[in-house]
Amino acid sequence: MSGDKAQATTEIRDLLAAYQNDQGLTLKQLGAKVGKSESYVSRYLSDVAVGDVALFEQSVKDRLEVAKRKRTWEQVYFDTEAVQTCYFVFNLIREASDIGLITGPAGIGKTTASERYKAEHKTVISFSGEEGNGCAYGVMAGICKSLDMRKWNPREQRRSEFLREKLNGSERLILIDNAQRLNMSGLRWLFDFHDATGVSVALVGNPEVMLRLQGNDQMTSRIGFKQDIGEMIEESAAWLDAAADKMIAAMWPKAAKEVGLLARETARKEGHLRTLNKQIRFAIRLSETEKYRGNYGLAFVDARHMIGADHDTKD
Repeated sequence: MSGDKAQATTEIRDLLAAYQNDQGLTLKQLGAKVGKSESYVSRYLSDVAVGDVALFEQSVKDRLEVAKRKRTWEQVYFDTEAVQTCYFVFNLIREASDIGLITGPAGIGKTTASERYKAEHKTVISFSGEEGNGCAYGVMAGICKSLDMRKWNPREQRRSEFLREKLNGSERLILIDNAQRLNMSGLRWLFDFHDATGVSVALVGNPEVMLRLQGNDQMTSRIGFKQDIGEMIEESAAWLDAAADKMIAAMWPKAAKEVGLLARETARKEGHLRTLNKQIRFAIRLSETEKYRGNYGLAFVDARHMIGADHDTKD
């Protein structure tokens, strides 16, 4: 055991402990991340590890590097025209205590705007619509996740009644991303909830959400603000070019000159910035292999094939 202990590296042990602390992981969860049991990780962090410590530490280094890279990519954020427009509409909805709808194609930045707005405005009640759970019950469950529900007694009061009492006159904003996943019962409940409480509602989603409401003039007329971000692409894609330039510069600076135009091309196609983000990630990994080393352009093009985005037909 003493020999194994001597192989342990203080630097790696400290990095693993810091990762556990930063992520708020239990020893069991940390063990699952690094492929070891809770007891093994506990012994390792206590400097009494057994077995092939060197091999374990190499695995830890690799996993921590992947986690670091992932965190870095997740922090990439661009203040694009689409995000600014979403912010503007969110503020209008809150100020008017109204219902608003923001639509646009996938990958244009709607989710980024929603997440950032929620992070900057702590009173916002935010959740994402889930496929197959877009009914009234699903909407209520999403709202409850952002609230303190400890005073709710289900034996004495219906959840919908508790939510109405709790949020009535609160002037808060309910922000729902992927609103196209809500069905008509969920939307009706939400609109009635707005009428009863005065709470503002921002629906953010793909164009299908508007198609679902078409034909129901009563519901459509209750939407005070409508913004189609997709119109911005039709009018001018210059802001997408700027976002692509920023994304490449932030995520893969050494390849910016070689793949800059290709990145703009991806950003203008179906999937837009979301597809570009994924393509860059794959290209970076490819460029680290012997086949693609030093050939960033080829890595970028082949990455597009790998993620299945080369079938796009929209420009």
